[in-house]
Amino acid sequence: MHAEGNAVVSALARLFGAANGGEALPLSGIRERASKELSLLARLVKDELGARGITIPPAISLVSCADCYLVVEGDHPQREAIQALLADDQRIAKYFKEVEVLFEVVRAAENAGEVFPEDSCFHVGLTSAGAVAYFDDHRCSPTLA
Repeated sequence: MHAEGNAVVSALARLFGAANGGEALPLSGIRERASKELSLLARLVKDELGARGITIPPAISLVSCADCYLVVEGDHPQREAIQALLADDQRIAKYFKEVEVLFEVVRAAENAGEVFPEDSCFHVGLTSAGAVAYFDDHRCSPTLA
């Protein structure tokens, strides 16, 4: 296994802990972890937004694509202030990426053998009812980048 593969295995081991008796972690465990981390990301973002007087609703859509990393999609009335927070707060950026990786692992496991477009975008929607995460196979619009 090459160095990058070792790094991924090491990161997953730290993230999920050592498997009992060398057994693989079930997909349900990865899904559960992804959901938990998504909820924690939503709480972190909502807390930081609240400290700046930004509330939900209206919903906020955060997007990460190959050509635009962690941007606010849509026409939220405080879009610029939210985008400034994302640009300034490395904790949110790092946590968002961790959540994205977890959902990538789930997607790959659920669709074993399928090749996904390189221009897939990862979305996190933050609403008053909770958070939702999904992939969309499109490029970021020029207004996002």
